Amino acid sequence: MLIFAKDISERDHKHSREAENPALREYMEYQRKLFPYTVIRAGLDLAYKELDDILNYIDNDSQKPEGSMREDYPSDIPDWYRQQFPWSGSFMAMEDMHSLLVMLIKAMDSFRTYEKASTYHWTVLYDSTRNIVKVYNELLSADPAHARDIQLSQGVEVNFEDFINNYWPHLEFMILSKPDFAHTRLMERVQQVEDFVKERMAEGEAPLAVLEQAGKQYGLDPATLPLLRRDPISPDLAALATISLKESPFESLYQAISKGDDLPYLGLSHLDAEYEKNFNLIRSQTPA
Repeated sequence: MLIFAKDISERDHKHSREAENPALREYMEYQRKLFPYTVIRAGLDLAYKELDDILNYIDNDSQKPEGSMREDYPSDIPDWYRQQFPWSGSFMAMEDMHSLLVMLIKAMDSFRTYEKASTYHWTVLYDSTRNIVKVYNELLSADPAHARDIQLSQGVEVNFEDFINNYWPHLEFMILSKPDFAHTRLMERVQQVEDFVKERMAEGEAPLAVLEQAGKQYGLDPATLPLLRRDPISPDLAALATISLKESPFESLYQAISKGDDLPYLGLSHLDAEYEKNFNLIRSQTPA
């Protein structure tokens, strides 16, 4: 199972302060209607099928392969790839992404170990999740019966930005790029890295040297700089790091906040604090 910022197999979490805050309770009731594992798994399935169809088409001299269920193929495949997978398509070739999809699907289907993803994987997961959420939300409005075939939730639209805010550990692949969603909390660190890079470059330092400095200063994922440089994907960075189930990667989320700068959240578990921060973020972005 892949390790996200929260446990994607946990669907029934109750926030310790939702009883006293009706708006927070409504937000948590929405969270309990989501099927996080299914959102991720269905997104990977859709991405794999789409990419596999196109690669088979290319291998068949740009002719529809025998037995293919796909009716239409793009006339400009590189453009289709960039449009369909805007982040992955910016950093990796279709064949590399296809290999990562196979790896991620296998990890999602394994419940004997935890698998830690790298920035390459988070990039692919971001695109595949965005695509399946778009399909599902459109079906809920236009064809609810078919939406139930995917069933990413108990009949509610999935808020993609909020889903990413809750489950992605970082968005380092967005460094020095323009995000398509605000992702305000996750982008704070990205902005810090960008400010560091721009300041050093303004002083005349070389871009690649500055990125190396930023990687050390901000503890960037080992795959982030190779990805930003568009280096060929090495086997070690493409691999998922396996962690034993005994390590309990989510244990710290249930520990109470006892000190630090999170004064409004003192006494809450880190998990409750994360949900509440994202709830407050959504509330601040919603017109009165």
